[in-house]
Amino acid sequence: MDRARVVSGVRKGFRAIAIAFVVATLVPVLLGLLFSVPVGRVLSLIVATLLLQANAAFVGMGLGLHPVFILVVMTLVEVGIVLAIYEILDTFAEQSERVKRFTKSTEEKMARYPILQRYSAATLIVLPMLPVIGLYSSVVIGWLLRWDKLQSVFFVTLGWVLVTGFLLLVALGIVRVVF
Repeated sequence: MDRARVVSGVRKGFRAIAIAFVVATLVPVLLGLLFSVPVGRVLSLIVATLLLQANAAFVGMGLGLHPVFILVVMTLVEVGIVLAIYEILDTFAEQSERVKRFTKSTEEKMARYPILQRYSAATLIVLPMLPVIGLYSSVVIGWLLRWDKLQSVFFVTLGWVLVTGFLLLVALGIVRVVF
């Protein structure tokens, strides 16, 4: 393997970690400090978001945090993780010939359907809401199908905000869910 590619891969790996740390951890902790929220509660919400995804809204409410603060912190965690996943996937695509071939093949297939290329990222609104797919898989799906990165991040985040907002309304008792 070419040494330059290895160094580039390591550099991009650290970049992904830095993005995740700054956006998903540092900014929420600083917001917590700004609004006098104990750091332990903020970190608990961050970890719960990483593990439980949108269901962490219930943890945030259990911690006694304000719903708007919960939504903002959870969205920052989501954006940080989504951007880091994209960095990691791009690094794999650059480092692995197999992944390069696969993404090139996918791009060629998607080029045959311009309407899919143009509007498909909008389907990512729904994916973070699905228990089986969730947040992490929706990013991978958008990346594999070679949809526009900015659109994909926007629509995944929009879906995330909608599902998290809904779960906050459920946690507040404003919306009742009967199964």
